[in-house]
Amino acid sequence: MYRYFFLPILVLLLATGTVSAAGEKLLLVGSGEPDPKDILLVDYLEEWGYEIELREHLAKHPGNLAGIDFVFISESTSSANILDAYEDSAIPVVNAETWTYDDMGFAPDGTFNSDPGDDLTIVNSDHPITEGFKDKVTVSKPAVALMTCSGFEGDVDILAVRADNDDLVAISVYEKGAKTMKGTTKAIHVNIFPHSTGWQMVTDDGWELIHRSILYALGQIPFDVAPEDKLAVTWGQIKKWQ
Repeated sequence: MYRYFFLPILVLLLATGTVSAAGEKLLLVGSGEPDPKDILLVDYLEEWGYEIELREHLAKHPGNLAGIDFVFISESTSSANILDAYEDSAIPVVNAETWTYDDMGFAPDGTFNSDPGDDLTIVNSDHPITEGFKDKVTVSKPAVALMTCSGFEGDVDILAVRADNDDLVAISVYEKGAKTMKGTTKAIHVNIFPHSTGWQMVTDDGWELIHRSILYALGQIPFDVAPEDKLAVTWGQIKKWQ
């Protein structure tokens, strides 16, 4: 019953563009245009409705960002090629290349990890990215390299860690204006877990966490429509009513 009651609301949200990616453009940074490893990622991003501009890591970075709504950094990127180019980005950054974190001012070098793994533990279930998930989430099947870090510093929100080692953070957020080791952020940064060799192994839950990370970076969740109506809808409510 609740599901059918909710459907008209969801349709309204989609129609008003609140949860739609229509017209939004991302810069995908990787080791090719695209690297073959990132083809499945590209497929998902296009399926979600994003227009993609490709920029391989040997090009100039950050380069021209006119018309770009957010940056997605794939792990296929070599951190030595982009260094701190997106540290002061004025647009949101979703980052899967853990080895840029020292350049960004998020964590010291030597605190990064990419050991094979399959499960994450959600440590903040109140955040829109992780809301509604069980405490333990399988994000890769079978296990594959997961991009994590044990040394985050500054004003960081820790959302999920490796299930087999809670020192290793797999999903984290620096909000706009957050303090880092090098200063403050000019835009939101969401750091995520996928390794570019493992896109084929990412589970449905893993892809949903990636998608939510993008939506949150863009300020699209929690959903907020018609301020006069005071109606807010979160992913947790959608999952509950479906």
